Amino acid sequence: MGSVMSRILINNIDWLITMDPDRRIIKNGAIAIDDDRIAAIGTTKDVGANFSAEKIIDATGKLAIPGLIDTHVHSTQQLGRGLADGCDIAVHLLQRLYGYESEVMVDDAYWAALCCQLEMIRAGTTCFIDPGSYFPEQTAKATGVSGMRGIVARTAVDVHQTSIGALPEKMFRETRQEAVEKAEKVVRELNGLHDGRVRAWFSLRVLVACSDELIRDVKAKADELGVGIVMHACESRDEVVASRVQYGMQDVERMAHLGAIGPNMVLIHMGWASPKELVLCMRHDLKISCSPSCGYRLAFGSMEFGRFPEMLELGVTVSLGSDGAMSSNYLDIVREMFLASGGAKAQRLDPSIMPPETVLEMATIHGAKAALWFDEIGSLEKGKKADIAMFETRKPEWRPILNPLSNLVYASRGGADTVVCNGCVLLENGVIQTFDEASALQEAQVRGSRIANSSDLMKKAQPKWPVIE
Repeated sequence: MGSVMSRILINNIDWLITMDPDRRIIKNGAIAIDDDRIAAIGTTKDVGANFSAEKIIDATGKLAIPGLIDTHVHSTQQLGRGLADGCDIAVHLLQRLYGYESEVMVDDAYWAALCCQLEMIRAGTTCFIDPGSYFPEQTAKATGVSGMRGIVARTAVDVHQTSIGALPEKMFRETRQEAVEKAEKVVRELNGLHDGRVRAWFSLRVLVACSDELIRDVKAKADELGVGIVMHACESRDEVVASRVQYGMQDVERMAHLGAIGPNMVLIHMGWASPKELVLCMRHDLKISCSPSCGYRLAFGSMEFGRFPEMLELGVTVSLGSDGAMSSNYLDIVREMFLASGGAKAQRLDPSIMPPETVLEMATIHGAKAALWFDEIGSLEKGKKADIAMFETRKPEWRPILNPLSNLVYASRGGADTVVCNGCVLLENGVIQTFDEASALQEAQVRGSRIANSSDLMKKAQPKWPVIE
């Protein structure tokens, strides 16, 4: 990882969006960082005069916000971008995603995760939740190198023939006991790694492929070890129908029926939640990850039929997620904020619903609560971790700045200029500081091409128009 300055002063910030309890916005602001935490925050005049720094970052022309939190990131799918476009969920899931994952080797998984984190850092993201793979160790290793913080998990499924279709024979073939034991081993070995920047949870990746017994076992283990559980739930109409056909009820209703439900759960998508499930989310303090770009790209109808504004009004924690390079095709929470806001407006024919303030809360505060990390991240306050994203505003799409929140959500093209995580500078003036970006991108091209060919999916990704060489 890159060098860590123990005392950093960021001053002359044009717009400092604190997301503190008062939601203060400080003009000409400054942040003093001591080791991995914020030592002081306020105006440049007040903070700068009283803090001796080893490194000074001049943030003239920049907007600073808490590091963005992406609560749905498939790290190891990064090398499969373009292999799963234009197909329905059964084909997308069982043939494309799992076909790709069946060909991923250990080293591929590391480079996929590192390139995934490269994309997130450049988007201003400092923390992520991975909903499960068979290579959590490699994702954790990449997190150690990149300097981000994140939550990793090992996929757990034990039903191999579902009403959607059969899972591939090269993977996903474990007994309930094997799935639980391997997932527990990952939690015990990886949780707290890299100075606490890596946490390990359990994953019930596809609930229709999880037996009742597996769900109960995983919930009991997560509670015993004091960690979270992440899962896809009520993702698409196909999947809620499959759950009703196979189990007689939808995903969240089923977990409640099993007594395996609680506030340490992150439910991804939830665009097809029933009215009863909305009440269950409120009653049990379930955390939601809304992934607008995936819903649009895969035609889930999650933004058209979802009830995210109602969830927020009910006090449910609703965060934002990008999904992955094979489903959303990009990892950028700024763009997700725009889609979440615009999707709700289009659905309700109401331009006032889901304003910039709301979606920025989803991308920061709600993300921190979903990650069970709110005591340390999600806002810029004295004593919290120094996780900061800064955006250059001296660009045509930013000017004039009359309301910086509006410009960030509605007008900007995303892409951070400088990113700090845990007191370490990961990106400075557009340059990655913690690893060799060019080498990572080259590895992505070579390995991604090999996997596309070995999985026999290369032909699925070709342009429909003639390519002349």
